[in-house]
Amino acid sequence: MSLRQLLFVSVFCLVVTSPVQADQGINDRLLIHEMRSLASSICANVLVFYNQNGSPFVEQNRQSYQQSLVKLEGLSSQLNRPIITEHVRTLVASVDDTSELPQSGAALRATAPGFTLWLLPVVESHYQLQSDLDALYKATEPNADGKADVGLHTLSQRLSELMVGYQVAAFSRLGAEQWVMTEEAVIEHDQEVLALFERLTVDHLDISPAVERSHRYYTFTRPLLLNQTGNWAPNAVERFLALALGELNHLSVE
Repeated sequence: MSLRQLLFVSVFCLVVTSPVQADQGINDRLLIHEMRSLASSICANVLVFYNQNGSPFVEQNRQSYQQSLVKLEGLSSQLNRPIITEHVRTLVASVDDTSELPQSGAALRATAPGFTLWLLPVVESHYQLQSDLDALYKATEPNADGKADVGLHTLSQRLSELMVGYQVAAFSRLGAEQWVMTEEAVIEHDQEVLALFERLTVDHLDISPAVERSHRYYTFTRPLLLNQTGNWAPNAVERFLALALGELNHLSVE
C-alpha cells in the first residue's frame, strides 16, 4: 500500500468515526466549502512549486498540495457525490502526473520541460471541480443562524479565486490564458473582499479579531494582486493569502 493510500485510509477513518462529527453530522455546506478551499490550495501550490518566476521547488509547497490531496479525497468520499468524486480523481491524477516534470533546480537546468503538457491539466481539472462544487454549494440552503458563516465562506472563496488567478497569470507560457482574470475582474473581487472584511468586522464582533488578522494578511498581497504587470511574486502571494484563508476557514468550523 502506498503512502498516499495509507494517509487516505487514516483520514477517511477519522472523518467517518469521529464521535463529534458523528453526533453533530457535517453540514454539506461546510463540507463543500472546505473542498473548494482545498482544491484552490492544491492548484496554487502546484503552480508555485514549478514557477520559475518565483522560488520554485520549495518543499513546503509540495507537502502542502500532497497533504491537501489526501484530505480532499477523504472529504470527497464523505460527500459521496459521483460527479464530484470523479472530478477529484481527475485532479489527483493530473497532480500525480506532474512527477514527470523536473523536481529540482538541477533537473530543470538539464532539460526543457513541457510545463503546458503537465500543468495545464491541473488547472483545467481544478476549475472543473470548482465549477461543480460552486453549483452544489449554491444549491444547499444556508443555516438560518449562519449569516456569519455564509459571509466567511464568500470571503474565503473570493480570496481563493484571487490566489489561483494570480498563480495562473504569474506562470509564463502556461497556456491557460482563458483562466487568467481580467483587470476588471480582479478589481471587482478586491472591492467585494474589502466590503466583506468591513461587514464581518462590524456585524460580528465576536469574530472581528480573527477577521482583522486575515485582513492584514490580505493587505500585504493587495498591491501585487492589483498590479499584475510582470513583477511576479508567486511565493509571497500564496503564503500571505494562505494565512488569510487559514484565519477565515478556522472561524467557519468553530
